[in-house]
Amino acid sequence: MDDAFVSGLVEAIQIFGFGGGILLLFCVIAESVFRWHEGERPFSREMAHNYIFFPLGPLMEGVFANALLIGGLTVAWQLTPLRIPVNWWTLPLYFLAGELAFYIFHRAGHQMRIFWADHSIHHSAERYDFTVNLRHTPLATAYRLLTWTPLALLGFHPVALVVMAINIPAFQTFCHTRRIGRLAPWFEWLFVTPSNHAVHHACNRMYLDRNYGGLLMIWDHLFGTYQRLEDSEPPVFGITRQPRSRNPLKVLVHEFRHLGRDFVAAPTMRQKLWVLFGPPGRTFQAPARPDPDVLDRSVGQAGLTVI
Repeated sequence: MDDAFVSGLVEAIQIFGFGGGILLLFCVIAESVFRWHEGERPFSREMAHNYIFFPLGPLMEGVFANALLIGGLTVAWQLTPLRIPVNWWTLPLYFLAGELAFYIFHRAGHQMRIFWADHSIHHSAERYDFTVNLRHTPLATAYRLLTWTPLALLGFHPVALVVMAINIPAFQTFCHTRRIGRLAPWFEWLFVTPSNHAVHHACNRMYLDRNYGGLLMIWDHLFGTYQRLEDSEPPVFGITRQPRSRNPLKVLVHEFRHLGRDFVAAPTMRQKLWVLFGPPGRTFQAPARPDPDVLDRSVGQAGLTVI
């Protein structure tokens, strides 16, 4: 029953994913149309760079990375006697597990510096619009595997887990925008919305490391990471150590350069490991030196701290 049901589930998710890709394309084109109607350049330089990042995400993940991810989780799944069947009755459990898997992966991308070096690429966009959906990162599969392996060891079927955890956040296609205002209070409390996700992308001190959910905000409420968007605190988008360069290659390696410098300079092995796995902004940092490719936003309107 599991194999047949999983095959049907995968087929349904593939159809959903194809539709999601068309929807994303529509939203990205709509962004240019909106800008044109608003008297702006319909195709900005940052928008062009977002397109450049596209092959790192949907294309690479769809063709290679997800297959490797499922393979790695299957190895872990085969090591345990635990099995959670995949059927109509357990789909709600798999949905919640997929939400939890995304939350854990997403939170790790913010709170472990080696993962943040990769995830910060997505957050470095300074304009929050539909094209940010294209700004994927190259190494996300690595920490998905690390953070989702415990769920596979608990008996969750790797294929069902991955298709849930990967596709549930597709809803966020609608959330990377300031064009949709705050929705009904109950909806804002329960679901990821443009306002909730704007908080996640903001680098204001009060908004840092908040709102990790994929479709629902339940795990954020449970683990104390929920933050509503406050009218008194407009979001400032980007990262606190913003790359000054618009060169996509420099954006890709921006935080990795600082990570590598601090790792080499850390005097002890314990501090080197803390540089890799400690939270951004709280690990050893080599003495600062002028860097023409870094915009220091540590002083200013939002009262930010350098990460």
